[in-house]
Amino acid sequence: MSAITKIAVSIVFVVFAFGAAYAQFAKPEDAIKYRKSVMFLISQHIKRMGAVVQGKAAYDRDAFSANADVVALLATLPWNAMMVAGTDKGDTTLSSAVFDKSAQFKKTAASFETDTATLASTAKGGDLSAIKAQFGKVVQNCKSCHTNFRKK
Repeated sequence: MSAITKIAVSIVFVVFAFGAAYAQFAKPEDAIKYRKSVMFLISQHIKRMGAVVQGKAAYDRDAFSANADVVALLATLPWNAMMVAGTDKGDTTLSSAVFDKSAQFKKTAASFETDTATLASTAKGGDLSAIKAQFGKVVQNCKSCHTNFRKK
């Protein structure tokens, strides 16, 4: 079993094991830790795919597809943790704009979920040009969210 597959299986296990709890946090700090953990994992897999898209790493269809699948799964997780009152304070880069512009934030989050799911399905096809185009959409979505909903 490849390392990426092991990671994906581990993530799926964690998601199911803690699935009921992720929407409810005992305190804002718990939501912040959860959110930061998910975002760290997303960034690691985005970086792996980015290296391929930029030509800095060899394209391996199966590895790229596995990374895209992990990101698509993770993309569904952090949003409720961002909507917990008080999670824009403390050890976080989350801006209060998430609460002030919640409809825009939710639309951006939904777009990220859609874009990452499309990337996962595109990656399975193996067309590197199509993959690069969709990966660009995912990265633009990341940048948009960081621009609008991250402390500066």
